[in-house]
Amino acid sequence: MDIRPDATLKEKLNAEKVKLRGLTFKKKLEYIWDYYKYPILGICAGLVIAGSLIHTRYIDPPPKTALFISWNAGFITEEQRADLSALLAERITDETANEDVVISPALSSDGDPTFGLASFQRTVAMLAAGEIDIFILDKQLLVEYSKSRFLLPIDGILAEIKSKDPVIYGRIEENITYAPAESENGVYEEQIMGISIGSNPLMARLGFWEQELYIGIAITTNNIEKITESIIVIFE
Repeated sequence: MDIRPDATLKEKLNAEKVKLRGLTFKKKLEYIWDYYKYPILGICAGLVIAGSLIHTRYIDPPPKTALFISWNAGFITEEQRADLSALLAERITDETANEDVVISPALSSDGDPTFGLASFQRTVAMLAAGEIDIFILDKQLLVEYSKSRFLLPIDGILAEIKSKDPVIYGRIEENITYAPAESENGVYEEQIMGISIGSNPLMARLGFWEQELYIGIAITTNNIEKITESIIVIFE
């Protein structure tokens, strides 16, 4: 039965019923699939996407990042990352909160300047977005990042640690590191820009044997409380 082009929706539905009524079950399925497969596929895809979003958002959401550490000081193994991340997360996150400490190694250049540029661009983008809280750097990068205004002077954090725990502050004080940084009047002068952790007992237990490791604080971070707590944990 032909359907007029100007037929109403009700008339079209009645016509479809008449067509289907005279078909076998198999033919009905074939007819529905031939004419309605794209809407059916669209509905199925929509249900899958909706289910995935519901599962991700409400049933099993991914952990939130309590602290983001950008590792820029040589090689770190997966085991070392996991151990340090777990140790910090245990101390600085709420047990009931779905939070995680992320340690992300910089891209390895392997002597290829293309990789070095990609790593630098990635760091700049993440820094601009306020994603990085702590840098782990060697001395050369500490100086370079300080001059490039990537790092925050840590006088305020040290003062906070001193007020909370003078003993921990005493251990940190022996490891504070100066680097040239631009002052308010636009002149570069030596300021406290990092903390050496290369000979720290905790880092040694994790397998970092006297490596050149320095903590630097990202200038765009808004996570000072977690940063302060993490530094205290490292020097306990």
